[in-house]
Amino acid sequence: MNTVTAIVNGTVITPVKEIPDGLVLIEGDRIKEVGTRTQIEVPPEAEVIDVKGAYISPGFIDLHLHGAWGGDVSAGTEQDLFKISAGLVRGGTTSFLPTTLSGPLAQITRAVDSVQKTMAKRPPGAKILGVHLEGPYFNLQQKGAQNPEYIIEPKPEDYLPLLESYDCIKRISAAPEIPGALELGQELKRRGITAAIAHSEATYQDVLKAIKNGYTHVTHIYSAMSGVRRVSAYRVTGLIESTLLLDELTTEMIADGHHLPPSLMRLVLKAKGLDRVCLVTDSMAAAGLGPGEYNLGGLDVVVEADVPEIFEIPTAEHNYVAKLKDRTAFASSVATMDQSVRNMVKYVGLSISDAVKLATINPARMQQGLNQEIGLLDPGMKADVTVFNQDIEIQLTMVNGEIKYRNC
Repeated sequence: MNTVTAIVNGTVITPVKEIPDGLVLIEGDRIKEVGTRTQIEVPPEAEVIDVKGAYISPGFIDLHLHGAWGGDVSAGTEQDLFKISAGLVRGGTTSFLPTTLSGPLAQITRAVDSVQKTMAKRPPGAKILGVHLEGPYFNLQQKGAQNPEYIIEPKPEDYLPLLESYDCIKRISAAPEIPGALELGQELKRRGITAAIAHSEATYQDVLKAIKNGYTHVTHIYSAMSGVRRVSAYRVTGLIESTLLLDELTTEMIADGHHLPPSLMRLVLKAKGLDRVCLVTDSMAAAGLGPGEYNLGGLDVVVEADVPEIFEIPTAEHNYVAKLKDRTAFASSVATMDQSVRNMVKYVGLSISDAVKLATINPARMQQGLNQEIGLLDPGMKADVTVFNQDIEIQLTMVNGEIKYRNC
């Protein structure tokens, strides 16, 4: 017999409105009804959870993360994925797309294999939606914190066996201007896998070709990508400007308070609109663990809170970021989704409902190959629910109708 849960006395966030004095009625792993307490009758057998005026939101969805809470996706183990899953619910994340880094193909295959096997074992916290391969098909000129030793061109003999063997692959990020990348985009489109542009020196003409060949998304805008540049006396449009201009492309922002200043985040939203942008953490294993020295894909990384005076957001205690040890580039992030949503409200000026949209329904719609049962609170949808207070501090996280984290 299905359990029945009623989450009451909160502000329910839907894609189109907020419902004060709201109620979400859950039966088993599904949402049964959403409305006000005067509209919905709570069955006598229901467990009633009074959230005392907090916000009741769809569960956060993170489409791009390399690790968290000591777990590393590229380690290729169930234990690492379980660590990530168990930790993410503390930040309100209910589902995620584990993301690999550029590395030996054997290591990438091992990581993908571990994701596929772990998906069937019901991880302890946030659920795994599939896997995102970020690399190794990149432009060396925009390597960022990807290990250049393993950056290669896409060849069918390398990626086709992987695609044939693992249906958990939901997205591949690549630089479309390198040899073989357009053919890769065509293959991904044929299979219903999201082809994303990343770590790229693409020009506007390259981006147009990429769109014609299956690319629909742009990975972490402003990070490791070309901008406008001059060739002789002529200005050449880069990937940044192309992303902002072209409605055919969606994109994602790392809103950790370091990768992008508020002014650029506002510019992205102004150009793309609220429907074509989502939030991602792009986090590494150090997320949730605090400052110190770590490793990312074979590169030495330091996690610290130092911010240059010229940056728009001042240094704040506990607002850490990961950088290569020589401080020449960011190395993923150590953000959590609740922090990202909070930053969009605090620094960018979004309403809580709009910030939540970037972390819920938007990623659910942008990611091809996902079922559409997540991302909003509506009858029949999966009961993935995040409850947080006015300061966007997580009080409760529910995955498939089961409470996975509670701090109230």
